[in-house]
Order: sequence, then C-alpha cells, then structure tokens
Amino acid sequence: MNTLQSLVLPNLHVPASEDMSLRLNDRAWARLDAGCVEFDTGGVASTDTFYNGLSVGAWQRRCALATLSLVVAGVGDFVLRIGLHRSGQASLWLAEHALSLAEGAPVELPLPAWPTLADGMLFWTLRARRPGRLDGAAWVTADAPRQPVRLGIVITHFNRQQQVLPAIERLRRTLLQRPDLQPHITLTVVDNSGNLGLEPGPGVEVIPSRNLGGTGGFMRGLLALKDGGAHSHALFMDDDASCEADAIARTFALLRHATDPGLAVCGALLREAAPWQLLEKGARFDGQVRPLSPGLDMRRVDHLMEAERVTVRPDYGAWWFFAFPIGEVKAYPFPFFVRGDDIHFGLANRFRIATLNGVACLGEDFSVKHSPMTAYLDARYHLVLALLAGGKARSGVSWVASRLFVKQLSAYHYSSARAVALAVRHVLQGPSFFNEHIDLAAVRAEIASWQPDEKLRPIDRSAYQARPPRQGREGRGRRLLRLLTLQGFLLPDALLKNRMTLQDKAFHGRAGAVFRYRSVLYEHQPSGTGYVAVYDRPRFFAELRGFIRLWRELLRRLPALQAAYAEGAAGYAQEAYWRAVHQLPEAPAARGEPDV
Repeated sequence: MNTLQSLVLPNLHVPASEDMSLRLNDRAWARLDAGCVEFDTGGVASTDTFYNGLSVGAWQRRCALATLSLVVAGVGDFVLRIGLHRSGQASLWLAEHALSLAEGAPVELPLPAWPTLADGMLFWTLRARRPGRLDGAAWVTADAPRQPVRLGIVITHFNRQQQVLPAIERLRRTLLQRPDLQPHITLTVVDNSGNLGLEPGPGVEVIPSRNLGGTGGFMRGLLALKDGGAHSHALFMDDDASCEADAIARTFALLRHATDPGLAVCGALLREAAPWQLLEKGARFDGQVRPLSPGLDMRRVDHLMEAERVTVRPDYGAWWFFAFPIGEVKAYPFPFFVRGDDIHFGLANRFRIATLNGVACLGEDFSVKHSPMTAYLDARYHLVLALLAGGKARSGVSWVASRLFVKQLSAYHYSSARAVALAVRHVLQGPSFFNEHIDLAAVRAEIASWQPDEKLRPIDRSAYQARPPRQGREGRGRRLLRLLTLQGFLLPDALLKNRMTLQDKAFHGRAGAVFRYRSVLYEHQPSGTGYVAVYDRPRFFAELRGFIRLWRELLRRLPALQAAYAEGAAGYAQEAYWRAVHQLPEAPAARGEPDV
C-alpha cells in the first residue's frame, strides 16, 4: 500500500487550534506530548478538518486513483463511519465499521465507493464503545506510483538559528527518518550567514554561501540538486519550516501519483497570529498580487469546501512552500535578492500548479513586516515586472506611483515613500544594477542609515491619548478636499487637529482617517508594539518633488527601459548566469532520468 496522507494530530510543534486537525467531544482528548487521542466511553473524534479531510477532487483530477483504503491503528472497540461533505449538497455516509483495535495491529478498511466519487471532502468519525486510544491513521492506495519522484527540500537560512535548528530536527525525526520516505526525500540547507553550525548527516546537506538573499540561496540549492543528478523535484521552503511534516509527505505522494509529470504544488499560507485564517491558497499576478481564497476560516467545513473549489489557477507558487519538477525549469529568476523572485520564476516557467487543503505554512502578516526596506523591495520588483509586461508596462508602473508611493506619503510614512523613490532611481539605472548589487549590501546599509521612524517598538499603550480610527465611508466632499489640499499639507496650521489618531499597523495608513491629524499611532496590538508618525510639511514636499522628477524620467524612458530589461532578464534567466554568480563549474553532462 502507498500512503497518500497520514493523520495529523494536535501537537506542540506547529501552533494551530485543535479543530484544524480533529473535532472532539468532551469524552475524547488529544495528547499533545504523546501523539495520540484518548477516549472514554462515548468519546467521538471527527476528521472533517483542514489537515485531515481528504480532498476528493484534487486526488481524482490529478491522480485518477482506482483504489482507496483507510488504515487505522490504536487500542479499543470503536464504531467508525466514513462520510463525504459536498459543496451545496447534503453530506453522505458511505460506510460504517465496528472495529476492535489491538496494539501493533492496524486495520485496513477499503472504500468501494471511491471510483464513483468526483468531488467533495472525505472524512471519518470514530466513536468509542469503551475506553480506548487512537494512535494513527492514513488514507492509502494500492495503485502503483506513476512517477519516479525524489524530492529535494531546499531551505535558505540567514541568522535564524533558533527557528531553523529545531525545525530541521523535527524534519529529520518525522520525515527524513521515516522508512517509507527515507530513500525519496532529502534536505539541502543553504547557509547564507555561514553561522548555522549544522553538521551534514544522512539525507541532510549543508552548503555555506554568501548572502545573496532568498533568490541566490534557492538558486544555489537548485543547482546542487541538479548537479547531484539524483533528484526529480525540488521543494523551496521558508527557513523555519513552519508546516506539518505530513504537508511535505502528501505533496510527495501527490507528485508521484500524478498523471501529469509536470505538476507543481503550491502550499497555502495561514496567518500565524490566527492559524485558522487563510491568507492565500496560491495567487495570481496581473501587475498586482491577487491572493486566492483570502480570509477563509479553515475551521469551518463550508470554507474548507470553498477553498478547494478550482475556479482560477495560481500563476506562481510562493517560496514559503513550492514543489516543482526540476526538468520543467526553463528560466531562472531575476536577481531580486528577495521579493518578486518567486513571482517571476512562476510566470517565466508557467508551471501547472495544484493546491491542496492540509498543505500549508504558517506565516506572519506581510503588513506587519512592512518597513522602508520592504517598501523598496516591493516597488523594485513591481517596476521590473511591469517593464517586462509588454503593452501593460505603463499601467503597471503607474500603479507603483499611485499605490506604493502616494499611500505611504499620505499616511506620514516619509521613509517608506523615500524608499519607493529610491527603487525608481535604481530601476532607471537598468538591469545591470541588479547584477552589480546582487547582495544588496550597499542598499541595505543606505536604508538602515535613515531615520528609524517606522520601526515597531514595545509601547505603553496607556501613555498615548489616541482617538480611535474614523469609521464609516468617506463622503465625496471630504475626499475632494483631501485631494485638492494634498492630504491637508496645503492647509494652514489652524485647520489641523492638534491630536493623535490610532491606526492598525498595515502596509500603509488609511489616508481618509489620517487627514488633518498632527500625529498617528500605528499599533500592532498582538505584539504590543508600535510607533508614532507625525505631520511634517517640509518632509512631505521634499519627498514629493524628488519622486516627481524620477517619475517623469521613468515615463520618458519607458520604451528604452522595456527593451533593456527584456534583454537583461533573458540573460539572468540562464543557468550559466547563476553558475557564474556562485562560482560553480558548468553543468555536468546530461545523465538521463534521475536515479530515483
């Protein structure tokens, strides 16, 4: 039997609410330390959850499996039912079994109805007839794998030892040492800071590297997999590996059973502060990032069904979790250092991307991470991708001005606005700038030298008398007044409010709510941090004048820049370029199919 997905139990390693894994009544409880579920008589556990429901449509469409069984391990007497949730229809019960489970003797339950199912979410419930224990379970198939897959996990590390080392140890224990997976999955860690202190071992390779950001680190790992000649697929992951180990195992299973040998898998992103909230399940890019299925609550069955509806395919897979066939890589990414590299990589290679409930990472809100440095990086990659977008270039670069610059300036984020202008200045220097500053050291030092007025710091909330943010929709007259007075910076001082207002920390402030206030407290309530931004007329006009000069130059040179970046991107897309960057020899002679 080949395992498709194993039971994910609540645990101490990956933070999540219990009902993301199991729904338990008051006579059943999960042992976080022991990795099992204890039952009193009448205890019930159900798996119609994000991590343990089986997405029928994804497996049937992608793999065309002929057989499916459920294997259950534990101790005690139970009644097990297998059910199917369907979108917009009543749920069905497909089977019921009386089970007597004994230590070390798992029970296999074939599902004869499987070939007739086309969509929905399979789940099972377990009711204890006397005290007992559930040790594990898995959906398995007798179908032979269609593809020979050897998966190389690549993690790029930079100064996050406290997160990376425990994560790697967890992957060793739960994934790399599993007998059924050990021959098929390896881990390559690219150490950009050279201080991880991790010793290589069975299935684990460590590669010291100069800090070329995520772009350079992941390309170094990809080239190592190619040169080894033994891997068919790569999986790029964040360096804290903040996902359930079975997300990787079921990705491996999906790839090896897929009817399409070119299939790629993109992991969803769950909000770290609220691990049930879906930030995106893949995304599209049309000049702006368009997250798919944002805001859904993965504790709710109807939202789980909605997340699995395939109405729009992702354009790219973000590199917090993206598995792809190495042989499908025809173009390497633009050397962005970080941000935008995964988008460009996906758009350039046109991967056929699948997503799957239960395959996800936890991540901090991007808005919380926002700073002048990220404002620079975001503006830079949006500008480059706009220049590479052919006839859509003008609208793309205009969006950078209206969204990324104006919104920062109007919310008193002068350093972020200045960072956007700096990105324009550097893009104007042509694609060679990115090669000459591939490590971004000089740029990072320059931005770090600016006044640190947008840095989150611990705050005593009671020390600030900040008015709550303005609620309700802004009227047309008030909006027109803001526009005519340049967000109030043309108003006389007498018409300004000598008060402070409150805003949640986000990518930018709400201009309508900030209007006429002397200061704004930007607060990230979960962490108890924040900073104060102040109305500064001279700084506002200095940043505005500088940006307008650069913007005029960008629009004047737009056709020439498009041609230059098209040529530059074509050069950077070559494997030879990245080999030269990492001072690696030419690719070994073709070896045919990887030995998997």
